[in-house]
Amino acid sequence: MTIRHTDRLPNGFTTVVIDMPHAHQVLVTLMIRVGSRDESPRESGISHFLEHLLFRGNADFPDGEALNRAFESVGGMLNGHTGVEATDYEFVAHPDHLGEGLQYLASFVRTPTFAELEKERQILLHELLYDYNQRGHLINLAALASQVLWPEHPLGQSVGGVPTTVSAISEAQVRAHHRRHYHSANAVLALVGKVGVSEGVALAGEHFGDWPPRGACDPVTLSAPPAPPSRASGPHLKLVPDADNQFHLQLSFPAPGYNDAEELATTLLSRTLDDGPTSRLQRVLREELALVYDIAAGYTPYRDAGALEIATSVKIDRLAELLRILLEELSAFRLRGPSEDEVARARLRHLFDLEFEGDSLEAQVERYSWPLLYATVRDEAEERMRVRTITRHELHELARRLFVRENLYLVLVGPLDGTVERMVRDAVARF
Repeated sequence: MTIRHTDRLPNGFTTVVIDMPHAHQVLVTLMIRVGSRDESPRESGISHFLEHLLFRGNADFPDGEALNRAFESVGGMLNGHTGVEATDYEFVAHPDHLGEGLQYLASFVRTPTFAELEKERQILLHELLYDYNQRGHLINLAALASQVLWPEHPLGQSVGGVPTTVSAISEAQVRAHHRRHYHSANAVLALVGKVGVSEGVALAGEHFGDWPPRGACDPVTLSAPPAPPSRASGPHLKLVPDADNQFHLQLSFPAPGYNDAEELATTLLSRTLDDGPTSRLQRVLREELALVYDIAAGYTPYRDAGALEIATSVKIDRLAELLRILLEELSAFRLRGPSEDEVARARLRHLFDLEFEGDSLEAQVERYSWPLLYATVRDEAEERMRVRTITRHELHELARRLFVRENLYLVLVGPLDGTVERMVRDAVARF
C-alpha cells in the first residue's frame, strides 16, 4: 500500500515521502522555486545558466566527472531541468544508498564552485542555435508564441535566454541568483519509491536541516501575474521568414492557469481536440484529409495564466487548405461544442490515466510534490470526482469564450512572401 507524508523542517525545507513498497528504487527530485519568469530582461536565461553550472563541481566534488561518478555509484545519473516556474534536479537511488545520494545532492545545490563558467557559456550558446535560423531569426514556435502572448511579462521570455543576455551574464550575477533563490524555504524534496516515511524524513533532516533560509521561512516574493492578453486588435500574428521546405505554425488561445477553477475543464477540452487518432483534429486533418503528418493540441497552465495551443507542420502548397479547415473546425467547435461521444471518450481516457499514475514514480512527484511550490495538492480521488461531473455544456461554454478571433495568437515560420502573408491575414480575419 502506498503511504504519503509531507514534512516541513524548522528552516522551511519541505519533504514529501511517498512509500511505494513494490518499487525497487527511489526517485529523488529536488524542486527549486525559480524559473525564467523570475528573471529580469537583462538576465534572461540566468536560471538555466545556473542549473548548468551546478554540474561543474562543488565543495565535495572538484569537477563534473567526479560529481557524475558519485551519483552513478548510488544508482543513476543526476539530471537537471529549468522551466518557466521551477528548476528541478532528479536521480534514481538504490534504496540501500539513498542516504549517500542525498548527501551528494545537498552538496550539489548548496556549495557549487561555479567552475568553468566560460566553457559552459559556450555550450549554452551552442544550445541556443537550435532556436535560430541562419539569418538570426528566432524560429522556435513555443518561444515565439510566448513572446506574442505575453510581450511585456517574463512569461514571454525564453527559458534559455537569448544570445546577447547569455553572452553577458557574469559570475557575480550567477552567484547572486544562487544566493537569492537556492535556500531551504524555497525548495521541495520528493522521495518516491521504496523508502519508509520515518527514514525519508530523518534523511532529509540530516542533509538539509542546517540549510539556512533567506530571511523568514516563507517562499520568495512571487513575480506579478501577467495582464490579460490584449484582445483589442486581435487576431495577433507573428510571421517569421525561414528557408524551409514546409511551414510550421502554432495557434495559441489564452486560457486559465492551474489554480483556476476551470483548469480541469480546460484539460478535458484539450483532450477532445487531440488525444490520439480518433480525436477531432487528428481524425480530420491527418486520418481523413492527409494534410499533416502530425498535429498536437495541448494545454500549458502556469499559476496565474495559461494557453491552449495547437501546433503542426504542413507542405508549402497545402498551407491555405490547412488553415481554412483548421479554423473551420475550431469555429464549429465554438458554435456547437464537442459531441457527447467526444466528451465521454476524453473523460474515460483521463480517468484511465489517473489510475495509471499509481504505477509511475514520476506521476507521484508531479501530483503530490510539485504543487507545493505554487498550488494546492489535489489527489486522484478529488480529481476523479471533478472530471466525472464536467459536462458537454460546460466545455461548450468554455470553447465559446476561448475560440474567438480576438483571442487568436498565430505564429507561422517558413518560406514567406507577400502572397502567403495576405492569405494568412485573410484566413484569420474570417475566423
